[in-house]
Amino acid sequence: FPTKKHAMGAFSLNSSSSRPLWAALARKPRISQTHCIGMVCSRRFFCDGDEVPKWAARFPPRYFDFKAFRQGLREKKDSLSEAELREVRREYAMPPPEGWTVLHFLERMDFGDGAEDVSNLFESWKDFISMAPKDIMRIPDITAKQRRKLDKYITLFNHGLWPKVSVDDFQRRFAGDKLANEGQPWEPHHDRELLELSELYDVSFGDPWIYLSWELQRREDDVRARYVELVVKPRERSTKHELAITKASRPLHMHRKFRMIPADLYVVPTEESYPLAASTFKLPGAFAAYRQEDIF
Repeated sequence: FPTKKHAMGAFSLNSSSSRPLWAALARKPRISQTHCIGMVCSRRFFCDGDEVPKWAARFPPRYFDFKAFRQGLREKKDSLSEAELREVRREYAMPPPEGWTVLHFLERMDFGDGAEDVSNLFESWKDFISMAPKDIMRIPDITAKQRRKLDKYITLFNHGLWPKVSVDDFQRRFAGDKLANEGQPWEPHHDRELLELSELYDVSFGDPWIYLSWELQRREDDVRARYVELVVKPRERSTKHELAITKASRPLHMHRKFRMIPADLYVVPTEESYPLAASTFKLPGAFAAYRQEDIF
């Protein structure tokens, strides 16, 4: 019976070639370079034009590289989004202080060596001050410390926190918009609106004062104080109260040789503002001998 070696040699392409027929048929069919869509190597990429690596032309892929296609599509979308954000930042970039240039900015922040070379890279102030962290990483021939410092001071400048301004300018800059009814006296129709909204937002649950503040166009403290005057105080004054000191005031014994006496604070309302209930306390006879009349 012939061996595998003899059988393979019997089906060679020609007498002068020792390559078996099965090896020739197993070779991948060659495809022209124009049909190359995506290549798989250590790094995925797309072919631009007719330029194809030599190895890719010799061993082209059989199937469409969908993973490389998605990666290229994502990179394209990211680049378009970054370009759009860059234009928005340039349009709304803060103007420089009077007499400032890019070089003056770098000198004030103590940029270090290469400040003049970096300033020459930018044609206008908006191109410089609208940089994102990725744009800063593209600046050549600067150290990592200079990149971090540049990112820090550009962010501070765009938020109005550098260079430092006076206290009055700082408060005016970050004061915000004044509410429509802020600081105005309370009118009867304002009180009625407050009571209606307090029922709507249920002041007995959670913290609804921020919503009431916006609805009434007043500050939260002002709205809450007015609700206390209209609802809480009359309700408390219409009921009777009693004060009881329970066993919770006993010292806390930590162990045999040490005890911690907590500070006790008793808030006793006056009878003028809050009517007190009639005293019905009776001291048990076993403790009557220890009672001190001048204390209790």
